[in-house]
Amino acid sequence: MFPCIGCGACCRRVGQVQKFPEDHPLHFPYSHTNNVCEKLIDNKCSVYENRPLICNVEKVAEFLGVEKQSFYAENVKYCRIFAKEDGIDYDNHRQIP
Repeated sequence: MFPCIGCGACCRRVGQVQKFPEDHPLHFPYSHTNNVCEKLIDNKCSVYENRPLICNVEKVAEFLGVEKQSFYAENVKYCRIFAKEDGIDYDNHRQIP
């Protein structure tokens, strides 16, 4: 299982996600302002259980037919970068003072 800490850092960067055509399975369907997904409410995904494919690292790995553990490791590298940029301690799941 992908080690998401639920910090919302990726949801604050959806404007940076590769754009796919509307008919593509990896299309991101929601709007965003200043790169922040409209579905991020109180720092939580309001559609998490039904989030788009592009927002589900496990399902994207399956869709792409890649080995999950290496795909997760690559994504965690970016999670750590984004969390640090947002003042979040990824390893301890807390805001950095």
